[in-house]
Amino acid sequence: MNLSNEIEYAFIIPAYNPDEKLLAVVKNIKQKSNNKIFLIDDGSNDDAQYIFQELQTTQYNNLIFMQHAVNLGKGAALKTVFNKILTEYIRIEGVVTLDSDGQHSIADVLRILDELKKDDKAFVLGYRTFSDNVPLKSYVGNNISRLIYKLALGRSFKDTQTGLRGLSKDFMQKCLLIKSNRFEFETEQLQLSTNQKNNVNIIEIPIETIYIENNKATSFRPLVDSFRIYFVLLRYGLASILTAVVDFIVFLIAFQFGSGIFLANILARTASIGVQFTLLNKLVFNANPKLIAFILFVSYVYIVGVFSTVVQIKAVEVFSVPVISAKLIVETTLFFINFAFLRLYVFTTKNDGNHE
Repeated sequence: MNLSNEIEYAFIIPAYNPDEKLLAVVKNIKQKSNNKIFLIDDGSNDDAQYIFQELQTTQYNNLIFMQHAVNLGKGAALKTVFNKILTEYIRIEGVVTLDSDGQHSIADVLRILDELKKDDKAFVLGYRTFSDNVPLKSYVGNNISRLIYKLALGRSFKDTQTGLRGLSKDFMQKCLLIKSNRFEFETEQLQLSTNQKNNVNIIEIPIETIYIENNKATSFRPLVDSFRIYFVLLRYGLASILTAVVDFIVFLIAFQFGSGIFLANILARTASIGVQFTLLNKLVFNANPKLIAFILFVSYVYIVGVFSTVVQIKAVEVFSVPVISAKLIVETTLFFINFAFLRLYVFTTKNDGNHE
């Protein structure tokens, strides 16, 4: 255990099947900084072992090597190092995570570190500026992610896939509770940072965009991993379906017992309010809303309920749409509108300034 009284910072490099660019990354850091480097081999194959062996035999002070017996994922690798630092290197107050493929300049790595030192609540993100010569895989992945995350998290991140991040000691500890172990771990970090109760100061600073050999070395798969990381919307969909089931059952019962469309909708909304609020808070947003937020939520539900009912009645009377069909069509249309409003104004998250 490190018994020094001096505040320290460290670098973390998770590596899976790296090539010789990793050697240059470590060498360049050691030339510019005396901070510890935690290098973790996340179950790399035999062909990559000579890289790690060379780094271990080289006389690099403050290089701590760790290893997973099998590949567990980038998130698992980061959590392994976080836990080791928090339990054995208690003087370390923050870390900078970076990729092993040389896509981050050492100047930018040190800028992230300097920014981290200024704020013990900081979560620093180095965002890349995407130009016309960006590889298609990275361009598509980042732009799709930015749009989805804006909707899901209620905050616009300039670069959702950046691996260059600075984390305070407190935020590292919170990240250990994230269950995801692969690329979606970094998405969960973004969601965790936007939660007001975590008291995290999000800072974004521009960094150099470096793509080596058209970024072919990255193991991020835009299609597969994008589906895996959009769990916020999926959870919202599940919560909405469960709420809709309660709403629909009450609506059918009320309508069958003689209530008109308007009264049946109001009764259905009233019955589903508690279910929806609990599911959205616990399953989707986890925002710990106050009483005023619940009042706003109830008001919004009834206002939207009245609007939905009016549209349904017009659809039935003017276009002769069956009652049940009208309700399904209108409620489905309102799905994303409701999500955006609830995220922005009810289950609010933290928005901090960017450093340009």
